[in-house]
Parts: sequence; C-alpha cells; structure tokens
Amino acid sequence: MGKLIKMDVIIVGMRGLGVEIAKNLALAGPKSVSIYDPEIVKINDLGANFYCEQSHVGKKTRAEASITELQKLNPYVKVEIIKSQAELGEMITSGRAHVVCQTEMLLNGEVIDQQALNDKCRAHKVGYIASQTLGPWGYGFVDFGNDHIITDHDGEATKSFIVTMIEKGETTRITVHEDKRHIY
Repeated sequence: MGKLIKMDVIIVGMRGLGVEIAKNLALAGPKSVSIYDPEIVKINDLGANFYCEQSHVGKKTRAEASITELQKLNPYVKVEIIKSQAELGEMITSGRAHVVCQTEMLLNGEVIDQQALNDKCRAHKVGYIASQTLGPWGYGFVDFGNDHIITDHDGEATKSFIVTMIEKGETTRITVHEDKRHIY
C-alpha cells in the first residue's frame, strides 16, 4: 500500500477496460491517475464507458466525459487529462509516470504503437501494461523491466487450464480442456 500512494499511473484508452481500470485505481488511492483518450464520444461508447452520457456524444472526448466522475471517487487522488501523444511521451521521459497501462491501440485515427510505447517506458524505467478486450477474448502483456523482482511466497509453479464451456443453470457447470489437468 505504501508504494501505491506514491505511484503516478497513466491510462491510454477510456473505453470499457480503460475506464474500469481508472475507476478501480482512483478508488485504491495512487498519487495520480492521468488519462489519455482524445477520441470524441460516439453513440456506441455509451455501452462501454459508464461515465459517457448522451449529452457527450459528438461534443466531448472520452477522457473529458470521464474525468469529473473519476475525480469524485477519491479526493486524495489527482486525476488529470493528457491532451496529446507528445504530452504522454513527455510524462514518461520526465519521470512523471511510474506505470503506463495501454488499453487502446487506435485513438482518434492515430495508432499508438505498443512496441514503441513499451520501448520508451523501458528506457525510462516505467512499467508498461498492455491489455485489450476483444469481445469474449482478451490479452495482457506486462513489462516492468529487467530489474523487476517477483516474489512468490511458496515457489509453487503457476497453474493454467483452458475453459471450453460454462453452462449456466441451477448448478453452474464448467468444462475444461480434457488434455489439461487441474485442481479445481
């Protein structure tokens, strides 16, 4: 918790995943959460970003539509908007960011290159997380550099398995891939 209250976090993209991360971070209490999303709110954003309203469509960016409500969540967290990719880069290179979380790759017609952003973060010892939801699928990538140490209290190997089906009913039944053994 001591590290969190000193942390400056940047979130790139304020659709469903980005706004959820921003909300949870603001509630958790880092020093600051800076959001970058210059995309003007469209009608389909109303189903992805719970802070976007009908009155925002065509008038405000997703970042502008979200900031007021994010600021209300925790008065101890500074929430601000990053206005350009240049400002985003300057925050990383100047040491005003500890972690960048990228949830969108295309904003306002501009590609935000994951590799280039990760390289910039790595060069300035800034943690980088890329994650995106694609319907029922998604991915996550984390790079905190070569000096990042992961501590594991018991040394147990990570377990993974593939869920092939979830049947909803009176009793939920989860089916996993038959070639993968699991303990669940």
